[in-house]
Amino acid sequence: MTSENELFCQYKKTHDKKIRDELANRYTYVAKILAYKSLTNGVEFEDLYQVACMGLVLAIDRFDPERGVQFSTFLAPTIMGEIKRFLRDKVHPIRLPRKLYDALTKAESEKKISGNLSIDELSKKLDIPKETLKEAYSAGDTNFMKSLEAEAFSDTPVSNFLGYDDEGFALVENRDFLDYCISKMDKLEQAVSKLRFFEGKTQKETAKFLGISQMTVSRTEKKIVEKIKKDLKNA
Repeated sequence: MTSENELFCQYKKTHDKKIRDELANRYTYVAKILAYKSLTNGVEFEDLYQVACMGLVLAIDRFDPERGVQFSTFLAPTIMGEIKRFLRDKVHPIRLPRKLYDALTKAESEKKISGNLSIDELSKKLDIPKETLKEAYSAGDTNFMKSLEAEAFSDTPVSNFLGYDDEGFALVENRDFLDYCISKMDKLEQAVSKLRFFEGKTQKETAKFLGISQMTVSRTEKKIVEKIKKDLKNA
């Protein structure tokens, strides 16, 4: 399987939609957990999930693999930025039928990647009738559209990108299940989990605190995330 870094380098050069989709599929679980954790009264999960997915695509498009930063640490703040703006702009509620809202969301997501496409171009690319897109844009809330164009926040801790599959939704309502997963790990993994996921320390800060290399922290972190994902999948 092609490595993540290789895919990002290829996407940066070609902007191939197939590569973007493959990268997005690898991180869909991140959008799911951040959308779930952001649920609040008056907001449906599907609405937040769509916004989170748009944030995922936006993060892939903006990410520069040459900067030496892991995509996972860049992804969560970008998605949370989109979610926060969506929730902020709920003071100007969107009252659209599901069909129109879905069309509007897909169209705006595609425009972020492909540029300012016309209605005809969007209709052909997304396989959505022109009449539906015209009606969606006519009825859509401009404040919502503007909110999706803003820069992402960068103050979200690493714990926000610990993902899970659909089967694990009911287990992530609180920290208990995460604590259970970590309790089965070795001492180094538990220490890294505490510092990185709960205290929000950087890899460099964690390495200095534990007296180990940053590379060791990075490798340990990957093992931790994989173990938690596996436990959630098998739960």
